[in-house]
Amino acid sequence: MVDVHKPAPLAAAVFALLALALLLFTTNPGLRPLQRDHTSSSLTSRSEAAFDQSLNSHAKRIALPFGHHDVATNFTSLPRSVQRATKLNYQYAACKGEKLWKQIQDAFDGQHPPGRQFGSNDFANGWTLTPVTGGLGGLPAGWDNAFRTFAGANNQVPNPNAISNLNLFQDQAFLNSQGNLVQDPTTGRYNLLYIPSYNAMVARFVESPSYRVAHRPPGQQPPAANIPDLIPPLHRLSDVSWYIYGRISPNPGGLRYMGHHFIGNPDTVGIIDRLLQATFDTDSPNVPWPGASFDIETEAAKALLATPNGVGVAYLMMDRAAALGRRRPRVNVWNGNGFRSMLWDMVPVP
Repeated sequence: MVDVHKPAPLAAAVFALLALALLLFTTNPGLRPLQRDHTSSSLTSRSEAAFDQSLNSHAKRIALPFGHHDVATNFTSLPRSVQRATKLNYQYAACKGEKLWKQIQDAFDGQHPPGRQFGSNDFANGWTLTPVTGGLGGLPAGWDNAFRTFAGANNQVPNPNAISNLNLFQDQAFLNSQGNLVQDPTTGRYNLLYIPSYNAMVARFVESPSYRVAHRPPGQQPPAANIPDLIPPLHRLSDVSWYIYGRISPNPGGLRYMGHHFIGNPDTVGIIDRLLQATFDTDSPNVPWPGASFDIETEAAKALLATPNGVGVAYLMMDRAAALGRRRPRVNVWNGNGFRSMLWDMVPVP
């Protein structure tokens, strides 16, 4: 008679092997399946669950250089929809900004090669420069007080006649870095206000050549590896703005302020909104000037430095360190009438 409650020898052996496999699987992390990690390809040390736990267990402290709103802020107090939309991009940007700030400091110490010096021939290679008639044509929304900050004790906004409002279009055929003729313009565009009397530049519209090529209509987008061959050698905002400012200002090395208005890049907008909502403990990101202020040593400033609208400031300080000298930047972000703005004050260090 067979005892149905007693496993047969073969069944017992199979059961034992399965138990051993389960034991090894649960105790050896190398045998576990990879956990999905949304942070980024360079931030794979923690799973999303571990990241959430870490984020929930620590209040992020934002150190504000001007003394206002210097409070311990818990980023998880934001609505869950905002957290899901921005927290992973923010964490990646903060790590990237940390590396950028280290590279900038190396450049200040002479450990980074200077940026390429572009000339008039580079601008003639596919670019068209068009002054906007009528000077400024009115200050951007919310920037009147920011310009008064530039003025300091004078408390005056710049005379429109002292502002060069210039459009730069990449609208012609050009020679790429290999010397090959590219017939299809990128349609990149930079519109900046150059204000040398205030040591300032403000970008009003920025779509770089590489951005325009990468965001061509479906079916026309080239592989990422091919983009360098489809853009002119002069293509970065930091190089374009530095060259023009150097031709307008009698003291290019005195440049101190670099701003962005009409920010529309979704990554930058997401991080700005996150910081404004967390700093002011509000569900609305509509916070006018001066908004939130962050010193470069804070996590928030490093995240902003790594955004598409902040990285140009990073490369400007990095590539032009010899002319600018050592700086300790700080940044204001605000949202006036639905238009996000960012203003970097590259404070000289004695």
